[in-house]
Amino acid sequence: MANDIPLEELMELWRSFFQDSRNRPVDKFGKEASAPKCTMCEGAGEYDGKLCPKCKGERVDSESIPTYSDEIQKVSREYPDGERSVSVTWEAVADFNGRLSSNLRWNLDETLDSAKYVVQEFIEEDTKKRVREEHRTKIDLDVVPVGIPDELYEVEISGLRKEHLYRTVKLRGLVRKATPVRPRMEIGNFECDWERHRNSFIQDFFTIKEPTRCTSEGCKCTDFKLRDDLSQYIDSQKIEIQEFPEDLPPGAQPERLSAYFESSLAHKVQPGDRVALVGIIKPKAQFQGRRQKSEFDIYLYAHSIDEKVGEDEDVEPTPSELIEIKELALREDIANRIRDSLAPAIFGMEWEKSALALQQFGGVDKELPDGTRIRGDIHMLMMGDPGLAKSQLLRSASRIAPRGVMATGKSTSAAGLTAAAVRDEFGEGRWSLEAGTLVLASGGIACIDEIDKMSEEDRSAMHEAMEQQTISIAKAGINAQLKSKCSVLAAANPKRSRFDMTMPLPSQVNMPVSLLSRFDIFFIITDSPDPDRDKLLADRILESHRAGETMTPGEVADVETTKSLEGPIDSRLLKLYIAYARRLRPVMTHQAQNRIKEHYTKLRNVYHNLDDQDKTMPITPRQLESIIRLAEANAKMHLSETVDLKHAERAIDLMELFLKVTLGGDVDFAFFGADAKQRRKETDPRMILLDLLASGPPEGMDKNEILDLMDEKGFNRKKSENLLDGMVESGDGILRDGYDKYRKN
Repeated sequence: MANDIPLEELMELWRSFFQDSRNRPVDKFGKEASAPKCTMCEGAGEYDGKLCPKCKGERVDSESIPTYSDEIQKVSREYPDGERSVSVTWEAVADFNGRLSSNLRWNLDETLDSAKYVVQEFIEEDTKKRVREEHRTKIDLDVVPVGIPDELYEVEISGLRKEHLYRTVKLRGLVRKATPVRPRMEIGNFECDWERHRNSFIQDFFTIKEPTRCTSEGCKCTDFKLRDDLSQYIDSQKIEIQEFPEDLPPGAQPERLSAYFESSLAHKVQPGDRVALVGIIKPKAQFQGRRQKSEFDIYLYAHSIDEKVGEDEDVEPTPSELIEIKELALREDIANRIRDSLAPAIFGMEWEKSALALQQFGGVDKELPDGTRIRGDIHMLMMGDPGLAKSQLLRSASRIAPRGVMATGKSTSAAGLTAAAVRDEFGEGRWSLEAGTLVLASGGIACIDEIDKMSEEDRSAMHEAMEQQTISIAKAGINAQLKSKCSVLAAANPKRSRFDMTMPLPSQVNMPVSLLSRFDIFFIITDSPDPDRDKLLADRILESHRAGETMTPGEVADVETTKSLEGPIDSRLLKLYIAYARRLRPVMTHQAQNRIKEHYTKLRNVYHNLDDQDKTMPITPRQLESIIRLAEANAKMHLSETVDLKHAERAIDLMELFLKVTLGGDVDFAFFGADAKQRRKETDPRMILLDLLASGPPEGMDKNEILDLMDEKGFNRKKSENLLDGMVESGDGILRDGYDKYRKN
């Protein structure tokens, strides 16, 4: 290529780059090492009331600024337990020498290989000797480019074409699968069969290649034996990345691409991670039987993980967008505007949309000193009669969320929902991990429609993911734990198509109590006739249809047409607002804490007149944590640094609505179908005895008949007899006549 530099000149350029004191080393995120404070003035710039003579008022010790030579020696001393690479920024290389940066773009493999050779010159001999003696290996440091500019390299996986072969590209994607790290033979050592001459042979990436003839002088042997114990290996890992689902047009399938990580990059990512990879696109031969096909597959040989997007979305608003966001937050009706911008085509449902808006922002994740983690994500469940736009709400929530993944319960298995250990062609016969919906949605919202249609075994896989926010896999020798730090938004239909508010919830939605209790809030949407509301709903539906009919596909609609279909905040700004607000970590004030504590204890003491064992629980500690999360989400929605009293009040109002409307004021009855009086009636032998007599014949029952019935219900005959006699003697609701017949008083 025209941009190629001779190897000697390339190495000299790298040598000069690492020696130049103006080039500061960077960490794996591309952040430059900071200059140390001046030791004389302690960074004040003055010493004894005068200008510091050492730093001349600059406050830093310019003589002790770390250089690449210092960085290489530091990394090599920690080898192999610490980092195994030295990072360089594209910007620093471009500023240093334009030809070197151009070579990074067009000749990445050779340019980085030459940098690796030069790095060896900066490692002290004593360090090399110590590592060789202690670890039986040589120090092998990679040079990893970071901060690669998007405009020069970025391309979509689906946009890869023949012109990208052997070129540096930057691909963003979602890690779907990953194989375990395994050694790949880089240089094979072969012995000839005649004289046992040793021949080193650089190996092909996918297959072992033997030398065709012995390289020793005078030896013509062509038969060799591989000495794998004398060969050189490199750590290698294969992953599969796919395009981000949220960036695709509706109906499009995300394309996938295999990528290979080697040496220091191996084992840096796991399924579910969102990464930007820098590497070379290379072809891979395909075979039909033993014959090579003319069509080639492609793969990415990665040289750098330029970005590893965590759970917080990396949406960075521009200065003008930031001003717009902060102005929006100052509006008094910001909560209502955000609520009305979620699925604006759906009429009403103010309560449900308010809860969904808070779910988008989420609470604050906390990690306590003992390692205990308290989730901040808010889980919600929508249950209701069919045809009430539950699925539409789910789709709208997944589109607005910075990271939203949609799944349907009926067509989802436990493996597809969490993660799976699979054995397929990708792993080349080995087991590999594949991320499921809850892992892919980490940092966002996982929307699961028709969750009640899932089998009991598949649904049980959600318990750990919802509370601990991790997914544990122990299968086929793979023992791994993946992150699933996402909110769950689910929808369910009642068994008999309509909800009966007089019956407990689990029996109506085919969901176990253990799973229901993990949702912070769930609402029941009923289809009850209301003339005024029905008229408004019909107007909205007809208006939406008319607006849709006037919009020509593929053309820009007029303002009047789109106005009726859009909310107060356009979706682009709303996404930016949510992504920006999710990063905040508001701290709860004492006033808010006291208000929440007062509300919690007040509800717990509602049934103080009942015995301890008969108290119903209108609120449990799980609902208390839900109030805290809702209050934090309210603070984030208003871009507040603190959770104030007003945020706590809004969270309490929402929770009270949930407790009164959905649970009917009694958690126990909603979940188990029995209030305090009913439970007492079912377990108290006195109540059961009185019920038996009340349901018996008018003339009464004899003692043996009563004792037989009590025995059938599991009560001891002797104790039942003593209880019966005692109640008769005390006149406690039972009479005995002269014929030894017992009846209720």
